[in-house]
Amino acid sequence: MRERPVLGYAIAGLALTHATMIGVMTMTPLHMEHGGSGLEVIGIVISVHVLGMFAFSPLVGLLADRLGRAPVLAAGGVVLLAALLLCASAPSGMSWQVTAGLLLLGLGWSLAMVSASTLVAEHAPLEVRTDVQGVSDLVMGLTAAAAGAVAGVIVGAAGYPALALASLLLVVGVLGCAARAIGEGRGSEPTRRVV
Repeated sequence: MRERPVLGYAIAGLALTHATMIGVMTMTPLHMEHGGSGLEVIGIVISVHVLGMFAFSPLVGLLADRLGRAPVLAAGGVVLLAALLLCASAPSGMSWQVTAGLLLLGLGWSLAMVSASTLVAEHAPLEVRTDVQGVSDLVMGLTAAAAGAVAGVIVGAAGYPALALASLLLVVGVLGCAARAIGEGRGSEPTRRVV
């Protein structure tokens, strides 16, 4: 990573994105249940979230190829910001804000994950690529686990809107990683192009 700083920015972007999604998504059913929503309604909202995560992946890949990986990572950060602001404004129970927020949370996650993971694959030298990808997965998993634990504490102490607003700090980190990756990408060529 000292030789290829873009790898560090990509891995940090992955970790912060995944932490944001896990922290907010895991607490959404509880927030909805406190407002009187039943499991069927909660299930629909979570399904909308999963749709946002995966349904647009082919288009996200095309965007990353056309616009560049780091700009799409930045776009993911912007979509995550919108998602968190909607979630922060969502009343308990079922609302259009929580539904739209969870859809955008999934879409922002997709944009950031596809682009940042492609940056990792492209810029890691072949001889250590699996090691780098393993470290990336480990960091992402540990960060998400910590986010899930901290999310429960924040919701217990201050509520779901506070969690969404606190998560904005993570997304600022994603945007910072994207900006640095854009700067680094101008001066470094990937080891191979992933189509």
